[in-house]
Amino acid sequence: MRALRLTCSLIVLGLAASLAAPALAQEKKPAAAPPMSKEQQAQMDAMMKAMTPGVPHKRLGELAGEWTFTSRMWMDPSAPPSETSGSSTYRLIMGGRYLQGDHRGAFMGMPFEGMSITAFDNVSQKYYASWIDNMSTGLMFSTGSYDSAKRAYTYLSDMDDPMQLGTRVKVREVFTIVDANTHRMDWYQTQGGKETKTMEFVYTRKK
Repeated sequence: MRALRLTCSLIVLGLAASLAAPALAQEKKPAAAPPMSKEQQAQMDAMMKAMTPGVPHKRLGELAGEWTFTSRMWMDPSAPPSETSGSSTYRLIMGGRYLQGDHRGAFMGMPFEGMSITAFDNVSQKYYASWIDNMSTGLMFSTGSYDSAKRAYTYLSDMDDPMQLGTRVKVREVFTIVDANTHRMDWYQTQGGKETKTMEFVYTRKK
């Protein structure tokens, strides 16, 4: 009885396989993609070049890590600056294409937190930086360049003055790489045609 059942099962499986074989044979294999033209290949090569991190991105990555900072701020050029301290964490994101910074500290006795994104655009060959923090509702956007001789990044932007609505302030930020464990940021504002240094941050890598 068991032998008969086994024989029937094998016959059924054989019939099913023989019926399925023609259907499988009729299935078409996916067509190969047509070869790209020279123009399409050039466009593809340009896109790959634009999206691939290079030396500028590696240079930005040298700032990755944990840092502490001390800062000085001049609200009145004729008065001593206010001083404070805090910490920053930098890390490369999106496959090494951008440098994200998270910053914590205090400002005028209140907790302060900010976030920065720094990029180098392979297409425009320029640096870009954005900034947001918990003491505003806007986004600051800067365009920058790098001086290899001075090991310094300079970013330029226009900022809305929250204390004088409708007024735009020109800002120049200079980030100088002092050494592998130290960098600094000097912040300058131009008002009334005169540029004045209003902030200074010195960063030290945590050990």
